[in-house]
Amino acid sequence: MTRSLRLLSLAVLIAGLGPATSTAAADLDGLMQEFRVIPAGLKPAPAFTLKRLDGKVTALADQRGRPVLLYFWATW
Repeated sequence: MTRSLRLLSLAVLIAGLGPATSTAAADLDGLMQEFRVIPAGLKPAPAFTLKRLDGKVTALADQRGRPVLLYFWATW
């Protein structure tokens, strides 16, 4: 399996975990080891906010303790 396919699979698995629990955290650690995923850095992501499709604003800090998958796309 290619590296990008592995990372995509991991992202799908993380997105399906739902609210973070100690079991989910242990499963995530196991998945990261299985797919040999190495975090790019061990520092927190910078704080930011995004405007949602419904017009409300959400901040990354609001998701503390939960898995977050950011998916940016564009149609050119």
